[in-house]
Amino acid sequence: MKTFLPLVLMSCIGLAASCIMVVDPDQAQFWQDGGEFRKTIDLKAGGTVTVEHTLGNVIITGWDKDSVEVIASGRRRAEGASDGMRVYGAGEYEPSIDVRRDEGIVRIRTRSLGGPWATRGLDYSIQVPSSVDLKPITLTKGDVAISDVYGRIEAAISEGSLTIRNFSGPLKASVGTGKADVELLDVRETDVVDISVKEGDISIRLEREAAVRIEAEAPEGQITSEYDLGVKLPARSLAGHLGAGGAVINLKTGRGNIKILKAG
Repeated sequence: MKTFLPLVLMSCIGLAASCIMVVDPDQAQFWQDGGEFRKTIDLKAGGTVTVEHTLGNVIITGWDKDSVEVIASGRRRAEGASDGMRVYGAGEYEPSIDVRRDEGIVRIRTRSLGGPWATRGLDYSIQVPSSVDLKPITLTKGDVAISDVYGRIEAAISEGSLTIRNFSGPLKASVGTGKADVELLDVRETDVVDISVKEGDISIRLEREAAVRIEAEAPEGQITSEYDLGVKLPARSLAGHLGAGGAVINLKTGRGNIKILKAG
């Protein structure tokens, strides 16, 4: 019996050790609670950036450099909260992020959140050239904020909000449950803007001199405007003009309100 007990203890220790993550010492400090991932990759103005994420917020901002800087931050655990007790195996603890350039396209993808971030989420802060195509930007749950860029945007959010400021160019955006608040500047005659929300509000902000044709539907809400579009408001559907001719803006919410506002 005295010989058998140490063997049992050694077997238990060996089993536990096989479940404990062993990583490089530098990496062990890299993705600690609230840690960061950083990577910068060259991309000329006019290139394309794609983002595929699951849980967390994504902030994209234009700058005057021919490069893309990606910072991913693991969310800290709220005070008093618990992720529950779990032993993570090797490779499970750190989030897996793929950032690569392929023929003028920078692809940013969360391959897996890993460890405690599977429930807390991971936030991205991304700097891109001011002239850029952002397509597609996809997020399962969280908020997307885009500012100071011109080009083309295609974005899809299952649950969360989309906020766009100081943007010029064609736009196609869809939100499941949440809201969309979009500022369009320097609207060109050929621009087409399509925004749809299944459940939530849409706000569109336009300059006074914009020339646009607006078609909007809010079957279970109402449409209001700070501009005179030549139609009686509030209403549940709208087909009106701001200025003469110009770009096409389509707005539709299944359950929510639509507001047409003055930019700035």
